[in-house]
Amino acid sequence: MIRPQFLYRVATGTLPTPGAVLLIRVLGARNLLQALLLARAGRTLRRCGAIVDLTHAGTMVALASGDRRWRKPAGIDAFLASTFAALEAR
Repeated sequence: MIRPQFLYRVATGTLPTPGAVLLIRVLGARNLLQALLLARAGRTLRRCGAIVDLTHAGTMVALASGDRRWRKPAGIDAFLASTFAALEAR
């Protein structure tokens, strides 16, 4: 959320558009809020969080498949969302 341009450039080798910067910040805020809410949550709520993250990962896979420009950042985001889901589901 703090340096989305830097992270995007490191991940893709290109500079992000202003829309991509906004999207990165929004998704980062959602991840932070979700982590704070689930930090002390019970198992059922953590599993719901895992479902949210798996859904997000699926949408990123679809985006990566459908738009070559977004393939690498969407693939990275799908990996991260899947990792969060696995951690929440345990």
